[in-house]
Amino acid sequence: MDDVGIIADKDTILGFKLVGVQKSIVYNENSLRENINELNDVKILVVTEDVASVIKSKNYKVKPIMIEIPNKKGSTGHALSEISKLFESAIGVALKEEN
Repeated sequence: MDDVGIIADKDTILGFKLVGVQKSIVYNENSLRENINELNDVKILVVTEDVASVIKSKNYKVKPIMIEIPNKKGSTGHALSEISKLFESAIGVALKEEN
């Protein structure tokens, strides 16, 4: 799975390594910009919601498609909200969120 990379906490990365993701970087806010550049050769970059939040707030450019997932502490709801917006934009129907 050389087309997929992940920036996340150690535990999340471990799970992705178990399914074959080779390219991974443990999240560190101080070196995040450099870490993103190291993974520019992947097609899909998986990041936890907290990493995505920092990327967006600092306007870092991400070349691969970025997919947000919850971290080991659970979801903030942001990733689902983004997916819902994309879904509604694509087909014109809003997803109903269940609690």
